[in-house]
Amino acid sequence: MRADLEQKIPAVLPAGEVYLGGFTTTRSPFASGTDSCDVPHKRRPVVLADGRPSSKDFLGKFGEFIFRFLIADVSSPSQFDRVTDPAKRAKAQKRKKSFFGGWDSMAGQWLAAAQPRAKVGVVTAVALTERNFHFVYAQYNRWNGKLDEAIELGPAFRRDCLSWTRLTGAHDHDVQLGFTDGSWGTLFGPGTDECAKYFPHTLGKRDPIP
Repeated sequence: MRADLEQKIPAVLPAGEVYLGGFTTTRSPFASGTDSCDVPHKRRPVVLADGRPSSKDFLGKFGEFIFRFLIADVSSPSQFDRVTDPAKRAKAQKRKKSFFGGWDSMAGQWLAAAQPRAKVGVVTAVALTERNFHFVYAQYNRWNGKLDEAIELGPAFRRDCLSWTRLTGAHDHDVQLGFTDGSWGTLFGPGTDECAKYFPHTLGKRDPIP
């Protein structure tokens, strides 16, 4: 987690919640195909609506557009898998699919929170407290990478809703997160060291999906 972002996060957390650490996250360029983790456009939350573009940000915006095109960051078609269907889940487990559960599942909601829409550059962070994971959105200048003033709190998930984490092996920062409703999804971040710090029982790529 970048130091300038860590300094800003505690101020936006709800009263009584103590910041314990966190990590930045975004979509995984490796979790594509029939089980893509790219969230449909209409399900991606609109954030930082009051943020104003910084100097030369438009140049960074153009570069970001080109980058997203090159890594094929496109919205997935809506999925309708039922988390409670044991046959579908067992099949997805065996094939170690990137995503299972549908967009209304906990995994689907987490993936959506990690892929916001904004008119300005946005860094997405997950802040850990004793009870919750809080998504935090901070504006940054896409030209020089510096943080701007705008920052806002996003969705929160109870820490006990997360059942397991697993490194996929596709990249050091590609991590699967499994939830108590039986769903799971794959995102870019946290890295291997952060997983060991915040999720000490993280599974390896050779381990089966629980």
